[in-house]
Amino acid sequence: MNSVNDSGAPAERCSTLCGMCPACVFGPEPPDSDRCLWTVKDDLRRKFIVGLILRCTSVKVLQTIQEALRFTSWTLFNHVRSEIPSCIDVRLARTRTRASDGEPLGLDVNKIFDWFTSSSDTTKSRFILRLFSLCDSELLRMAANLTNVLLARQQQGLTHIDVSSQSTNQPEQSNDEDSENPALMVVPGSSKSMSGVSPYCDFISCLPGHLSKRILGLLDRQTLRNCQKICRTWWCLAQETMAERKLRRGIEEQIKAALKKYTRAKTVNPTYASFVEVPVPLKDEEEVERCDQQADIFKSAYAKIPTKLQRMEERNVYCGTYFTTVLLKREDPSRVVDYRNGPLMAVGSKVPVLHLFYVTSELKELKVLKGHAGSIRAVLICEDRDLVITGSFDSSIRCWDWKADKCVASLYGHSGAVNCLDLHGDKIVSGAKDHLVKVWSLETGRHVEKCDFKHPAPVQCVRINATTVYSSCARGLVKVWDLESRALIRVIDAHRNSVRCLFLDDLHLFSADVDGQAMAWSLSSDVKQCLMTFKHPKEVKSLTLVFLRVLTGCTDGKIRVFNFLTGECLKAITVEAENVGILSVHFHDNGILVSSKTRITHLQFAKVFWNYAAEGSQADAVAKPAGSLGKLSDPLEKLVSPRKKMDGRNVKKSDKSKQLHQSLTLPSSAKQAQDKGGSDEPSLLLSERASNERVKKRVPHHPLAHDPIPHKGRDHPAGTLHG
Repeated sequence: MNSVNDSGAPAERCSTLCGMCPACVFGPEPPDSDRCLWTVKDDLRRKFIVGLILRCTSVKVLQTIQEALRFTSWTLFNHVRSEIPSCIDVRLARTRTRASDGEPLGLDVNKIFDWFTSSSDTTKSRFILRLFSLCDSELLRMAANLTNVLLARQQQGLTHIDVSSQSTNQPEQSNDEDSENPALMVVPGSSKSMSGVSPYCDFISCLPGHLSKRILGLLDRQTLRNCQKICRTWWCLAQETMAERKLRRGIEEQIKAALKKYTRAKTVNPTYASFVEVPVPLKDEEEVERCDQQADIFKSAYAKIPTKLQRMEERNVYCGTYFTTVLLKREDPSRVVDYRNGPLMAVGSKVPVLHLFYVTSELKELKVLKGHAGSIRAVLICEDRDLVITGSFDSSIRCWDWKADKCVASLYGHSGAVNCLDLHGDKIVSGAKDHLVKVWSLETGRHVEKCDFKHPAPVQCVRINATTVYSSCARGLVKVWDLESRALIRVIDAHRNSVRCLFLDDLHLFSADVDGQAMAWSLSSDVKQCLMTFKHPKEVKSLTLVFLRVLTGCTDGKIRVFNFLTGECLKAITVEAENVGILSVHFHDNGILVSSKTRITHLQFAKVFWNYAAEGSQADAVAKPAGSLGKLSDPLEKLVSPRKKMDGRNVKKSDKSKQLHQSLTLPSSAKQAQDKGGSDEPSLLLSERASNERVKKRVPHHPLAHDPIPHKGRDHPAGTLHG
């Protein structure tokens, strides 16, 4: 090796132009020569650079190397190498073909290492940075990784890697020893990957087009956009991949929409009605043997509970055609509404004023009641007492006589905003932000003693019946309290978020949270498991059970009809846009009143002739409203009059009763003779009689209602017809 002076300048010129000795690095560039050439093969070059960096024991030198390699543009290197072979790559390839298997003649790497070790930090930095100008991107990446490892070891106080025993004059050293380098073992992204393929080779462009797009299809959209910046080939592949992904997504959405529409059209019958044997828990005083037919319905919940089969009626309510009418168009995100299928509707808002409207084909403002000091958070109509009860942000509850336009009672006791109200008989139950549930008496106008029930969070919803109070809070707890003993008898801890909706009937309790999960529970304290779960994409605002159909209103703008026994969604009615949302839904007879952030809408459903096909008689069709909740009028009159109109006969009511009595007392021979005579009147009346008997056996909590007397302008509302 040629000697150098103290400043690092070569004393003599290198005869072999190895590109590794100080004479080649610091010396002037020979004419007509390539500074980028190396006359050694890749393995020796890599070992040489690693050996130099390992001999940099000074933190200052390592930091200089790190700063120099920190701003290296690897993307630019990869782009140039994947686009077209550059002149440097061509010269490198030409040089590798004539590189010898070992070290060039006259080159002693150990002497260079000895000189490098004894040199000053400045000379080391200059020497190694000049060598970096002759390196490719893979070698620079490896040098950067190794430098970061050595600096990290210095900061952690670890000893420097000893390289004194390592020998570089072993040209036949196995490739397995290369993997022991600290840069290859510790730092990911080194010059050699686990698969043996360099991560900087453009293998995507070398593959067939369908395989390249299959690989790029595993990336997300943003990564594909970054891939478009690599080269023209990658731009085309990424562009085609995104176009095919968009086309595939569109086809999948069309298939899902078609399947959903087909399934709904095939399964939902808007006139379906039947009677079902539903298992219910036995009461303590009842002694009925358990029946095995309950296994198909609520099997897991009633597995260890003695039950009986109770006959209930089911109908596909609110699955037919309807008219939509906008009653009030006014934007108000804080609107609270109560409507009880009467002529009166109460509306409260953020403004401390209660508005009473008369409900017809359009809303007519009837009263404006003022008295609260804060916004109205809850509204409750008590029609049999001509009262409207309101709960306010000012922590008070007021009872208004809407006919006399005055407040007849003010109830104080809460220390936070009153969020919810409910009424049963002369008892009012209220829930507030102060975590308390209170019971009040309408007769005395005072708080019922010892009826203060506490929650760990603000109370969101309350319900009450003759003996029990049900309440829910913002932590997802539903608590059941006994009015007589004033004790907590049950806690339902199944919801993960705030429960703002409860519904109660004689046998079941329903709860729904802001995550869109609605659950059905048995009122029996022995049944701990949920009967059925109904899932929604967003918060459930309203919840009702009618004829074994669970009706829900969700903030995604849809009203859904679920089968209570199977959990299947029979129909989803889109009322509002998803960004508008539903505030509350009120179901009554054959109509639905929907309050949203922008308007109040009424959905008027057509009267339905219910077809009890499961009973096996064509005469079982009864014309009743879609969601009737009252008592049933005489079905015999409803069934005979349409038949009389079709036959063209004018039979008086007395003659009809006489024929019915004769049909029930005639012997079988007389009936057969009468049938042969061509008259089918007695057989039809017998079917009507059987239908009447079935109606009388309906369950108490799901009776049929009389046909509602329509308000003026409500039979044919001006609106949009929906199917």
